[in-house]
Amino acid sequence: MKRWLLNIAAALLALLFVFPLVWMLLVSLKPDGATVYSLSDWVDWSGLNADNYMKVIRDSQILRWTWNSVVIGFLTTIIAVLFSSLAAFSFSKLPFKTRGIFFVLIASGLLIPTEAILIPLYETALHLKLIDNIWAIILPGLTNPIGILLLKQFMDGVPRDYLEAAQIDGSRSFGLWWRVCLPLTRSAMISVGIFYFILSWNNFLWPYLSITSAENMILSAGLPTFLSNNTMSLNLIMAASAIAAIPTILVFVLLQRHIVQGVSMSGVKG
Repeated sequence: MKRWLLNIAAALLALLFVFPLVWMLLVSLKPDGATVYSLSDWVDWSGLNADNYMKVIRDSQILRWTWNSVVIGFLTTIIAVLFSSLAAFSFSKLPFKTRGIFFVLIASGLLIPTEAILIPLYETALHLKLIDNIWAIILPGLTNPIGILLLKQFMDGVPRDYLEAAQIDGSRSFGLWWRVCLPLTRSAMISVGIFYFILSWNNFLWPYLSITSAENMILSAGLPTFLSNNTMSLNLIMAASAIAAIPTILVFVLLQRHIVQGVSMSGVKG
């Protein structure tokens, strides 16, 4: 009986989260000016069409913005996860005298809000001639220390016996990371990678300041500009929002198994 109650509660919570997405999709497919506020609007599917999506694509550069966001998101994710894994391996498995000091310094990065470093960050990007360049968004995105902190916890769960066996076989530090820690923390790395991708996808303030041309904008910075010019059309707003939500939904649907494994496991059990 208790299991049935938990299942019902989980289903209700799922419906609660899915409801806004379904509403957004229905509004985006309705003719311009139509709403979905009553039950009759929900069940009336006679006028559904993709005209709003075509208008959004025609009147804006949303496909280019989406492509820029995808490229920046994947590059940021791959590089950040790689560097975070190497750093986490060093802090977890390699003894060196200043390990505690450097770990505290990296962890303290979580205490510094992005808004506090915008001016020096902009001056640095301007000096390096990175303004209006995708690397102006990618490089600052690599400095988030959360990946190092999370992956270190997973690296701590890798038994020392595995590393000693690999050392007997002739593996050095890089080989220990590549052959032992990397395979055993794959689920954790995927989970951290999803976090980095979503963080990059939703990044707004710094891309809005560092990108000056419309063709180089990412979706989170370009979409508000389009929405501000179409505040009277809820259908167009929902169509643009649906396009923006599709990539993150796909990432979650395709990789949800790894997200669950990354949360429930700590690499291996020692």
